[in-house]
Amino acid sequence: MADYKFDGKELRNKRNLKVGVLDGKHIKDAKGKRIGVIDGKYLKDARGRRVGEFDGKIVKDSKGSRIATINDVKKAINGIGGASLVAMWLFFVH
Repeated sequence: MADYKFDGKELRNKRNLKVGVLDGKHIKDAKGKRIGVIDGKYLKDARGRRVGEFDGKIVKDSKGSRIATINDVKKAINGIGGASLVAMWLFFVH
């Protein structure tokens, strides 16, 4: 069973506490601070630096090295979404 649940907008942990929020293309923490953004297939931090990439199947780090697959992400987070699910995983779970 996954440790996190994502409903397309909010990421919650096992105790049902809010961990992260998807606000359009922006990723925010539970307090509303912007920590990242989804920019096409790239995932960027709050300063605009690329921290990851998702092509629909493979998750890569900023250097292009494979770090996970979508199936690995779905083992950690129950939920819907592609890039949004991966972004939540990259910023909060990984």
